[in-house]
Amino acid sequence: MKEHGIHERQQQLRRRALLTGAVLLLGLMLAGCATRSAPPPGAEPAAPPARQATGKAASIVRTARTLIGAPYVWGGHSPSTGFDCSGLVWFTYRQNGITLPRISWQQFGTGSAVAFDEMRPGDLIFHKVESKGKSLHVGIVTDRGTFVHAPSSGKRVMESSLANTYWRDHFIGARRIL
Repeated sequence: MKEHGIHERQQQLRRRALLTGAVLLLGLMLAGCATRSAPPPGAEPAAPPARQATGKAASIVRTARTLIGAPYVWGGHSPSTGFDCSGLVWFTYRQNGITLPRISWQQFGTGSAVAFDEMRPGDLIFHKVESKGKSLHVGIVTDRGTFVHAPSSGKRVMESSLANTYWRDHFIGARRIL
């Protein structure tokens, strides 16, 4: 019986390694397709223009903001246990009657592509990050030139500026769901 549990765990680890490899490969392929204009040397990068959230997008942004302060938990997808980045997106959209895939790289395949300067509230924004085996990060664009996201272990769901140099440099794409 104990041997069966070990075998099952080894299979889980193999699947996770394959999935991580696929996500890394996808991220590398997509990074070459990212479109953004670089600010002039020495200039602070600009956030896309703030746009008013209306209808379903306003509801999604409101829901996401109510979750600010929830703890980051890898694999988390509820306010009672905490969130990882894709779990936050999945939960927020689900609360608003929209079904999305649970995993960030699958979420990157939904909706339609949007340029950085064309993002609107409710759009999903994706970044390539390198942190403890994680490579694709997702958040929800707001009406303030910010996005709501679950950043990483030890942190909490927060709202960050799209003009932040780190996030701007790691931007790989945005998707419009609504």
